[in-house]
Amino acid sequence: MNNSATTRMISKIALEYNGNDKGMAELAAVNFLLSSNPEDQFHEMKIVADRNSKVKKWALTGYISPPEEIGKSLSDSELTDIAIEALKKVGVTDLNQFRLDIHNSTKQKHIHFVVNRMNIHGKCTVKSHRIGERFGEAVRQICQERNLKTDVEIGIKKKAEMLNNLTESLRTSNNFEELISKMRAKGFDVQLSSNVKDGISGMRIILEKDKNPNTERQYKAGYTLSQISNKLKISEIKLLFEIKQSLSKNLHNSNCLNHLRQKLQKDGFKMRVQYKGEFKPNQKNEVRDIWINKITHSIENLPKDGFFYKKFDGFSLSSIDDNFAEVSKINIQSQPMKTSSIKRENSILEIAEELIEDVLKPNYVTQQEVDWWKKKRKR
Repeated sequence: MNNSATTRMISKIALEYNGNDKGMAELAAVNFLLSSNPEDQFHEMKIVADRNSKVKKWALTGYISPPEEIGKSLSDSELTDIAIEALKKVGVTDLNQFRLDIHNSTKQKHIHFVVNRMNIHGKCTVKSHRIGERFGEAVRQICQERNLKTDVEIGIKKKAEMLNNLTESLRTSNNFEELISKMRAKGFDVQLSSNVKDGISGMRIILEKDKNPNTERQYKAGYTLSQISNKLKISEIKLLFEIKQSLSKNLHNSNCLNHLRQKLQKDGFKMRVQYKGEFKPNQKNEVRDIWINKITHSIENLPKDGFFYKKFDGFSLSSIDDNFAEVSKINIQSQPMKTSSIKRENSILEIAEELIEDVLKPNYVTQQEVDWWKKKRKR
């Protein structure tokens, strides 16, 4: 369950907000308050709070917002019991003034509370140290005792769902606009942040059904990209889109892989081809994968492994682009072989060498194989 708790100095507005909710608030519980009017209740609390002049932030305010799947089966009295039990775990006693209200104006009902940290004798019973964290731990403990999913468990499931949908959408998107559109179609809101230095610098993903306008100020829905995955960075996504845009621009104007490689090179990328099985010169070889990396990525400044990015290889085209099958069908040879200009005794070796020089340099054929062919020809 999403939750929040903070200590602060409040005005009568806090109690008026709790008791209103567009006229749909329901009073759930009240303790040591004589009046039923929120403004008068505030004055009652302030009189007690003034008995302890050392504490300035005399109120504890917050909420508990169960997710829709739990909130539907949770009665108002059960939600109220959970809130009171959690408040007691952080120091609230039977001698503390408080008011709890359930809000129903949104599709997800939630409960708000305003508590006087001072009991009726003027003693502060609720410590402010790590109050938000302690309250969250209390709510989770109560959920576990009642066999309800905690916010952590629900968060893990939602993050996995977000990551799965994000990676699927990245495969079929060439830019952030397409990504946002495809994620929206899946029920997610993608919000991008930017700065002057880096341009797009961050991402937050929100499940549309989790949006709650009533708690938006206290609780920011969704998760940042770093919370969803510590491997997938915004810089990796930006580079991924650069590569896909270069491919999209050059693919249909290329008649062979070597031609495509040269075009990508002009855009600042290097390409290597990986074949299924051992490469056989002057024969049809089936492409297993194509790896693309930034030319400026030297050994000294290679980025670390990412979600898609591999430090020494770059991006696997089969992993990041649904158009991989189309790319892999392009003719492997850079140009038709002209056997008439090749000496008979060296024809096989020269064909192999030409294939290596024109095609295999940007792929997984080792330097040792290249050296072997050259030595063989000199004999």
